[in-house]
Amino acid sequence: MRKSLEQRLAQIEYFIDTHIQPFSTDQRSLLQNSTTISTIEDLQNLPTDLPENLKSLIKQYRAAYTKTISKAPKEELLFKKANAELYNIRFKDIITTLKQKIENTENPKLLLEYLGSGSNGSAYLIEVEGVKYAAKFSKSVAQTNFEIKPLRKARGIKHTAQLEAYSLEEGCVIMELLPGTDVTQLSYIKEPNYSDDHINQLINTVVELYANGITIDPKPSNFMYDPQTGFSVLDFHLSNNNTSIGDIIMDLRLALTARDWPKIDWNDRDAKNQDEKQRKEKNKIDLPIMVQFLTILTEEHPEIIEDYWSEYEKREADDTYSQSPLIDRNNIENDSELDPHLNALKQLGF
Repeated sequence: MRKSLEQRLAQIEYFIDTHIQPFSTDQRSLLQNSTTISTIEDLQNLPTDLPENLKSLIKQYRAAYTKTISKAPKEELLFKKANAELYNIRFKDIITTLKQKIENTENPKLLLEYLGSGSNGSAYLIEVEGVKYAAKFSKSVAQTNFEIKPLRKARGIKHTAQLEAYSLEEGCVIMELLPGTDVTQLSYIKEPNYSDDHINQLINTVVELYANGITIDPKPSNFMYDPQTGFSVLDFHLSNNNTSIGDIIMDLRLALTARDWPKIDWNDRDAKNQDEKQRKEKNKIDLPIMVQFLTILTEEHPEIIEDYWSEYEKREADDTYSQSPLIDRNNIENDSELDPHLNALKQLGF
């Protein structure tokens, strides 16, 4: 039976993902040309107009490809085939138009569709049949392939980025648009009063990700907050098991205390005073949240607290390792307004 383009693309993606060195030149070239390769029905008879470097790659790997595909897991190929079909039907045209718009714009960050950027790419808003999605374009196709894996593992986990479709050729991952605001954009003047339920929901979300072999990137901009639905996690990776759940959960303090603070102009004569004032204001926000966060952990997740202290004590016993306490009192000014929070933290063991 003649295979469809989507079937051949699914087989090619599977082979590249399982048999080519990640982030190698060969992987990048094959991924970028995966759609082109899928149009070739007989890899023993390559089109004459195919670029010579691509011909060489196909010849290098086609024997291994033929052997591998005969043993490829059916469910894996079905997933990749279904993705290709969905992408082509639902998203291909709008992504093509968006990419052209981005490429023809001097500053893409000024586009209405622009959502934000991270170290590995930028995200843009798209809408298809009344449904809004975030389309993330990675800086490399290898990065796109890398990011798909944890997204697949996270499917069905609430309050996390959910994979809708992807295109390796376009270097694009399409996800459901999560509600809320990037926590780094929340005003320090009208800081949100996070409920215990919402903080506990965030903890449980990260614990569930961890149980599925996924770890978070604790950078605050990877977290969204919505007053109705709570926190959502945007970015995460496959776990290498090098970080304990206690340390991962404690890193959530970065997101919980993040605010949009004014940037200090260090050329200003008054910069030092501004910095000192800002640190004082920050402590007035941070310390109550830390009391709330650590109280929830102590009461609802004592095993996480235990795991954190276990790892902390191991590092303390290592003469080659230097670490600061979670609550570093040396960097907190004397202020009677902060005393109740510091006393509460002390009672919690911090």
